[in-house]
Amino acid sequence: MYYYFFTTYVGLGVAMNKIALRIAASIAPLAALTMGTAQAGALTNTQIFSQFNAVISGNFTSSADVEGRTVVGGNLTGGATFELNPAGTAMSSFSALTVYGSSTGGGNYNIINSSGLTIIGTNNATITMAAGGTVYIGGANSGAITANNGPTSIAINGNNNANLTLNGGGGGTIQVNGNSTGDISGGALTYTGTRSGNLNGGATATHVGSLTLTPPSSTVSPFATTFQALSTLSTQLNAVKANSTAASSGGAITFNAAPVNGVAVFDVNTALFAANSTVTINLDGATSVIVNVSVSGCVTGPCAFTMPNSVNFNSPTGYAATVLWNFINATNLTFTNEFGGSVLAPLAAVRNSSPIDGTLVAASYSGTGELHSHPYTGSFPGTSTPAPEPASLAVIGTALAGLATVRRKRKAKAPPLAAP
Repeated sequence: MYYYFFTTYVGLGVAMNKIALRIAASIAPLAALTMGTAQAGALTNTQIFSQFNAVISGNFTSSADVEGRTVVGGNLTGGATFELNPAGTAMSSFSALTVYGSSTGGGNYNIINSSGLTIIGTNNATITMAAGGTVYIGGANSGAITANNGPTSIAINGNNNANLTLNGGGGGTIQVNGNSTGDISGGALTYTGTRSGNLNGGATATHVGSLTLTPPSSTVSPFATTFQALSTLSTQLNAVKANSTAASSGGAITFNAAPVNGVAVFDVNTALFAANSTVTINLDGATSVIVNVSVSGCVTGPCAFTMPNSVNFNSPTGYAATVLWNFINATNLTFTNEFGGSVLAPLAAVRNSSPIDGTLVAASYSGTGELHSHPYTGSFPGTSTPAPEPASLAVIGTALAGLATVRRKRKAKAPPLAAP
């Protein structure tokens, strides 16, 4: 990007192009570092919805499967299986499950794919890594961890008081920055404190004076920083003028999209979803459908809504990747039947007893229904791409200043034009 910018900027002469190339080359490493840091520190809305099946800013508890990648800003409780079918999910530097808080209350968690597990706090849950991968625990660990069928790296930045087992091919390493009191089966253990427990299956143990264990680079910034784009998304989408209509008649609720440049926007309230209704969404060529939903009759205070269990969605997975439901003022939201489309409910405690087909963004989550991976592929009308961060602007400014200086010097040294 910088190369193109500068060579275009000074495209008036071959000599200046060469100078521009030298300047661009000298600042490229710094520019790349700055832009890379900006991207790592804050994801865009498109990146968030394409990479994650669930983004929960508070606590997460579930006893059901989450097919895609999950990030939790608070604590994790319950017991669930993660990333068993991440269909359509974009590549990410995040683990299959990332928890910025702690895993509390025990439970059993299964990570099906090998993209790893990150818990910034402590862990007391039983964890099975079905295909190996990288495990990082930022505090003490008291939950048994078993890794199968692949190379594994386990890093515990605190005391370990549980059994750690590495099965299958590829071996692996275990690092414990503290005491290790559980049995170690397979792999090479390195620890800094004292050790007890058995070494099984060819496991080895080495004591060292110190270890420096760092979390994955994706979590170097706090949750609120990395996912800051979500803080205003609901408000921005709600400000977009509706161009499509929804109507209810004889137990049939029909959303008729009338897209403009592929985008259809609806503005409805929860009174539309009456009992014993069937919901149909006619896309009519729309590639992005935003449904802004307000809780009916709620002006101030808690705004709760439970979708009637007799409301059925026709072919919810057929349009799930195209539709984003924006629950703008819901503080408590319950789904009792399969729901088609991604759910943006940044203020809400969300519960479900049936699948949600799409990405879920919520303040907290407690579910017994599955979360299915159907990443939203549409656009986000009313939003814009963030401007470069100050550090990036400084790089650009410095480069431009350098170019200006070079141009002045060359102009001063240039020989006078010959007389006609």
